[in-house]
This record gives sequence, C-alpha cells and structure tokens, in this order.
Amino acid sequence: MDREGFADMLHRLASGWSSKQYDDVAAIFTKNVVYTDLINYSFRDRTSLLEFFRDDGGHEQECNFHRHIFDVERQIGVAEYTYTGHFTYHGTVWIELNGDKIFVWREYQYRADTSHSENLENR
Repeated sequence: MDREGFADMLHRLASGWSSKQYDDVAAIFTKNVVYTDLINYSFRDRTSLLEFFRDDGGHEQECNFHRHIFDVERQIGVAEYTYTGHFTYHGTVWIELNGDKIFVWREYQYRADTSHSENLENR
C-alpha cells in the first residue's frame, strides 16, 4: 500500500464507523487481526471484532482521523483520532498491514469531555 492508499483506508474506516457500516469496517481487517488497546480489550479474530463494533449501545458514532504517518517500506502507519460513541476518546493508533488489510491495530486513547480542537487550544 502507498501513502494515498493508507489515507483512503483511514477515510473508509472513519466513514464506516460513523455510519455504523460495521461489516464494511470489519472487512478492512484480516481474519486473524490483533486489535487491542492493551488495557481494556483485545481481539484476535475478525468475527469477535465485528461483535465488538456492533455492540454500540444504540449510540450515534463518529470517527475522525486528524493526521497520520505511513511508512510504505515497512507497511506500518500511525494515526491520531477522535472517536465518539458511548464516550468520546482521543488517541493514536499503530497500524500494521498485511497486504491491503489491517493485521495489527494497537490503540492508545483517553476519555475526554472536550473536542479535538478544544484539546489543542488548552495545551
């Protein structure tokens, strides 16, 4: 994947999560994905991951990626995001690809009551 493809993948993820198209989002991950926040949850297959996505509590969902970096040679990227569902989270995610799919998703996030722009204004 090239940098443009990575940016497009992030756009498809954000759009899919925001519109609750969880099957489409899950299809972007490998069948044996490792998806974790290292503290609260960890999934090792796409079926379990899809169940996690679908368990949205009926809340509206919104995902925005703010900036990203992608190493084409190593097929590893990092992205900064805000996700709102049950709560609002700001974080970063390390993404490793296998072909055109996400094989490893390792996120580091925190819960906040402020928007991304408010966080930037308050630093």
